[in-house]
Amino acid sequence: MQTEEKLEGIPVEEEKKIKKISTIVMIVIIVIGVLVTTDILLVSKAHIGPFLAIRTKVYNDGGTKEYYGLGYKVIKYNQKVGRRDTVTGSWGIKYNTNPETFTIRELAYSIINDNNNHIGEFIRLTGTISSKNNKNNTVTLKFTDDIDGKYDLTVKANLLSKNIKKLNKNAPISLIGVIKSYDNKTLTIENVFAE
Repeated sequence: MQTEEKLEGIPVEEEKKIKKISTIVMIVIIVIGVLVTTDILLVSKAHIGPFLAIRTKVYNDGGTKEYYGLGYKVIKYNQKVGRRDTVTGSWGIKYNTNPETFTIRELAYSIINDNNNHIGEFIRLTGTISSKNNKNNTVTLKFTDDIDGKYDLTVKANLLSKNIKKLNKNAPISLIGVIKSYDNKTLTIENVFAE
């Protein structure tokens, strides 16, 4: 009597080996996926790390650093005057310190007409100071749509520089920073330098 040595052409022992190896490979892939996802989330949400990426370059702009991980890239901007945020993406993202330039009116129209709140974008915004708060180191710019209020926009900018006392209400200003949030016609910009 012959024992069952083959199952559909593959010996039983070899099939067990293949199952064991494929299980181990799948577990390793899942663990690596969880670790990489956790690292990306820590960088983008908690602003710590990256822990699993290798620093490949430090720019001579104040200390901007580039990191490469398994399938992702992190750029931690730290310019002396300019960009101070963290960008996470594919290996193809480029070092970019050229802000997109808007007047407050253009930004208000872009938000409504283009349905783009520009969150996460590095921008240069020009306008007029409507108010300032020395204690919180913030300035506010406002655009009021005279026709129906559809394009009204308030911009709150959290300045890095402590020289806010030199800024005057109703004076023109140019701000460089990263858009953090947009809610109820109010836009918040962080890590802002005033020009």
